[in-house]
Amino acid sequence: MTSPLFSIVVPVYNRAHLIGRTLQSVLAQTCQDFEIVVIDDGSKDDIEAAISGIGDPRIHLIRQENGGGGAARNNGIEHAVGQYIAFLDSDDLFMPDKLARYACEFPLPDNAVLYSSMNVDRGVDKYWIRPDRAITDGEDVGEYLFCANQLIQTSTLVVPAPLAKRVKFDPGLRRGQDLDFCIRLQRAGAVFRMVNEPLTIWFDDTEAGRTSYVKGYETSLNWLTRAEPLLTQKAKIGYRATVLAYHMGPVKPLVAMRDLFNGWMYGGVSTRVTARQMLRAFLPRSFYRTVVNSFVSKFGR
Repeated sequence: MTSPLFSIVVPVYNRAHLIGRTLQSVLAQTCQDFEIVVIDDGSKDDIEAAISGIGDPRIHLIRQENGGGGAARNNGIEHAVGQYIAFLDSDDLFMPDKLARYACEFPLPDNAVLYSSMNVDRGVDKYWIRPDRAITDGEDVGEYLFCANQLIQTSTLVVPAPLAKRVKFDPGLRRGQDLDFCIRLQRAGAVFRMVNEPLTIWFDDTEAGRTSYVKGYETSLNWLTRAEPLLTQKAKIGYRATVLAYHMGPVKPLVAMRDLFNGWMYGGVSTRVTARQMLRAFLPRSFYRTVVNSFVSKFGR
């Protein structure tokens, strides 16, 4: 039996009300050469009923005790039989031509990882398109993410199956799993290529119910300490300015200000990004979201 071109790995926790919409965005793809591996991460609602109602034999449901998104994705990776593994969070959507557009890039070198821009839906009338530029040839992925403040979101990634099975996610992380995965993919020899079309919808209209939302700065600081050998000096400075300062601002504002200044002065973080990160660090969270939503409503697509 021929392996499918894509295995779509979908971790889900307590989202029976959303999983049908998410899976339908895969089933509606113009490229139909795929399987879907859904990992129920110990949900308390009835994920099985939501999936069985769809009735497509390409959907495989695997249950596990609650272990977090990283552990669920790893379980999906282990069970996947496709040539390439695509990831889809249970509250995100694929655009109809997503898989077909990625398939146009095949065949790829064994170390090539694809991602795309995405439509960020913040609950206003327009989308915010992120990231706003592709990674350049030879650019360090840590510097791309943290100094240039770009984004490689999990639901945009497509990874050759052998590479995904070798690297996997860190199951101990509750925040920044996508960042960590990309950094370790690069360490394993991956080269990133961006498809410059928004092929995924990421719903960022609320943070309610997100398992990745963890209060405090300690988690982010601990990750930096652990990942230090994998990062360039510039990427470390950028991380402190564009990630850590956001969490540090409410409790250690002087440290956050220092990190923001260092990112601008020594980390190559632009003035525009530094200003935005200052707002993120020091404005009340709800007010900052209102400001960004107003900006997207006026200047988005």
